[in-house]
Amino acid sequence: MTSSEDIRVEELEKRLLNGFVNSEEEAYKLYCDYAHAMGFSVRKAKQYYFTGSRKIRSKKYVCWKEGVKDEKESNHGNASHERLNSRTDCSAMVWFTIDKDGVYRVTKFVKDHNHEMAKHDERHLLRSARSVSKASGGVLESMINARIPLVNAFEYMVDESGGRENIGFIKKDAYNYVHELRASKIEAGDCQSLLTYFKNKTNEDGFFYWDSQLDNEGRMANFFWRDSRSKIDFDYFGDVVSFDTTYRTNKYNLICAPFVGVNHHWQTIMFGCAFLSGETEITFEWLFKTFLESMGNKQPKTIFTNQDQAMSNAIKNAFPESRHRLCQWHIAKKTPTYLGALNSSRTFQNSFHRCMSECETEEEFEVTWWKMINEHDAQEHSWLKDYV
Repeated sequence: MTSSEDIRVEELEKRLLNGFVNSEEEAYKLYCDYAHAMGFSVRKAKQYYFTGSRKIRSKKYVCWKEGVKDEKESNHGNASHERLNSRTDCSAMVWFTIDKDGVYRVTKFVKDHNHEMAKHDERHLLRSARSVSKASGGVLESMINARIPLVNAFEYMVDESGGRENIGFIKKDAYNYVHELRASKIEAGDCQSLLTYFKNKTNEDGFFYWDSQLDNEGRMANFFWRDSRSKIDFDYFGDVVSFDTTYRTNKYNLICAPFVGVNHHWQTIMFGCAFLSGETEITFEWLFKTFLESMGNKQPKTIFTNQDQAMSNAIKNAFPESRHRLCQWHIAKKTPTYLGALNSSRTFQNSFHRCMSECETEEEFEVTWWKMINEHDAQEHSWLKDYV
């Protein structure tokens, strides 16, 4: 390992032990970055939940060579060959604990391995290091749609990238990607059932509204609907709308994207809902303009979302008269990742909490915010400056 690689490993290890992340995906990526710099692959292991819920309490990731081969499996049947046993019962692992705010912190870290690390020129072949990026996936999909055989499409991408070590995945990953892509398309039977449901609702409710967007192959990719009750609620309470794309809990891994508000009883009300196959600017702009049309072109005065650039751009185009604000929950969730040393200051945490939750006027917020910034010399803090 060269000195520059040593430095990178040290930096990643320090970030792993002292940093914070806000999701299972970020936790996995953080350990994978460290693992790939070291020369080993990662496997997801146990996870535990808070009692009575499906909210993850702790998550464990292990070295790919953790455990031993099952002897019963290796002696099964009369096969003339066996899979190569790559397990060495390696104990290297990392354990993340998740607090009530969804912040992931490392609480246990086993560094030592009982096997050799992959050589530098072999690390791109590590299983957890390989992935088909959105850009590469788009190229694969376009070539497949053009009826180019997958093996030819893969070899073309290898040549264009300058070699197999630069493409980021192997042929098997390409086949898996295409298989999952095809499986994610809404099947004809389910699509027809959905259309039939929408048509029946339209017959029952004269003010029911729905629309769908097709992909390049004429298949349903995104759809939106709202009923007459949603339209009435929006007419009365649609000044403020919350839009969230957090959940994927369905057969096709579609994004559930509800438009939500609050009525005069402080009850949550639904203005409409969509299921989306992706989170691109084009998709969001279609959805927002569809929502706008369904509500008689009445724009909300304020719309709250998470911090997503594609979503932000689409809102500017579809809702030019609306104020776009970031959801407080999403800001709070990301905060520990960016604050660094300020995370350990109780006075800063108290001041930040007051800014986020207790200020009742703009003037009070400004005074509290700048007092916090000045007391902690955070005028040049890169993340905090974005919210000034």
